[in-house]
Amino acid sequence: MSGGSGARIDANRAFFAARGITPRGSGAALDLGCGSGFQTIPLAQSGFAVTAIDLSEKLLEELKTSGVGLNIKIVRDNLLNFSRHTTGLVELAVCMGDTLTHLSSVDEIKRLISDIHGRLEDGGRLVLTFRNFTGELPHGERLIPVRSDDSAIFSCFLEYEPDFVIVHDILYERGPAGWGLKKSFYEKLRLSPPNVVKIIEAEGYRNVTLEEERGLATIVAEK
Repeated sequence: MSGGSGARIDANRAFFAARGITPRGSGAALDLGCGSGFQTIPLAQSGFAVTAIDLSEKLLEELKTSGVGLNIKIVRDNLLNFSRHTTGLVELAVCMGDTLTHLSSVDEIKRLISDIHGRLEDGGRLVLTFRNFTGELPHGERLIPVRSDDSAIFSCFLEYEPDFVIVHDILYERGPAGWGLKKSFYEKLRLSPPNVVKIIEAEGYRNVTLEEERGLATIVAEK
């Protein structure tokens, strides 16, 4: 049910191009929480040497296949440990696709932003994207259809706590014996984009910009 990878890669290629994100210094880049490579691949295609870090072995295997021939170093580890897998400074660090909200606390986000600042070369850039969950959907609108086809129906339900939103994934799949149900849940941080900007500025970044569109926050900052 994850389809559309080509479209996601194309969208990120346009995203980086619109912001002039191309190699200008060392050409070294970090993709933190890279998944199957929606950011990694367009960055490598534009000339960056990308260190791509994620915990999911399955997604990293997909990246290994789709990234053949590109300058990509694939690492399976917690993104907070990125400094163990890099030498020297980097020109770019990205943490996109709502990865940031999967961290366990604001303190971890502060640590990550500080550690990245210490590894960026002068003029290097940080790019973050994440969902703004600070508002709450009204009752009756918290069950969200995600994708469906003849063989599967995927939806999620949101449950709000003061610091987290609990996301319940609900997947019906059609098999030889009929429809079966799979369900799981996980927490995401309820991050205020202006507060994240304050953390970034307090760390010494400059030229910090914030955009929000349809609940997705995008922050770009320079060292």
